[in-house]
Amino acid sequence: MKTRTISEISPQVYARIAGLLYLIVIVAGIIAQMVITGKIVIKDDAGATAVNILAHKDLFQLGLTVYLIEMTSQIAQTTLFYILLKPVNRNLALLALIFSLIGCTIKTFSRLFYIAPSLVLGDSQYLSVFSAEQLQALALLLLNVNDLGTSIAVAFFGISTSMNGYLIFQSTFLPRFLGILSMVGGLGWLTFLYPPLGNQLFPYILLVALIGSVSSILWLLIKGVNVEQWNRRVAESV
Repeated sequence: MKTRTISEISPQVYARIAGLLYLIVIVAGIIAQMVITGKIVIKDDAGATAVNILAHKDLFQLGLTVYLIEMTSQIAQTTLFYILLKPVNRNLALLALIFSLIGCTIKTFSRLFYIAPSLVLGDSQYLSVFSAEQLQALALLLLNVNDLGTSIAVAFFGISTSMNGYLIFQSTFLPRFLGILSMVGGLGWLTFLYPPLGNQLFPYILLVALIGSVSSILWLLIKGVNVEQWNRRVAESV
């Protein structure tokens, strides 16, 4: 049986898989951040946070698993977006891919700081040199570093999302309104270049980003791309 090469696979396949992965990224992010972490981490209360981590060890560990599923899916999704959008402008699509992968790398590395409190609050003998209050404070500090790493990663995603939005707007094989929503959402994430501003505007940015993300997911899953126009752009880019 002949193995199909990447160039022989229909762009509709890429579009459907990208849409599915995009959905996984959004759902996993909501579960990990808002459901699991939101239940366990109490802002500015190291003692209560430590008690929650110790009382819900399995749930806390599950949070890391869901975070890793999110990032694995996002790496694959952003790569498929590059394949779909490179006929529009290969160099810009590659640049968007690089910025997104940098963001994924930072965000994945920051998850070490998410799970580290489970070690800090453990019962290892070498931790006995610290008081309970010191260990609780350190645990919350590590979680705050995790959040800061996420904010830095989001700024890189803002650059990538804006570039992809421009490519979608110029593509002709995807609707322009998706490109506009993506560019607006990307500009919102760029406010995290100054994290205090991004955190202050986060509820509004999240709302706009969710509208754009859900619109893109539904379009990719239901409609996909205009294959005729995609093939035409491929021929023009050769």
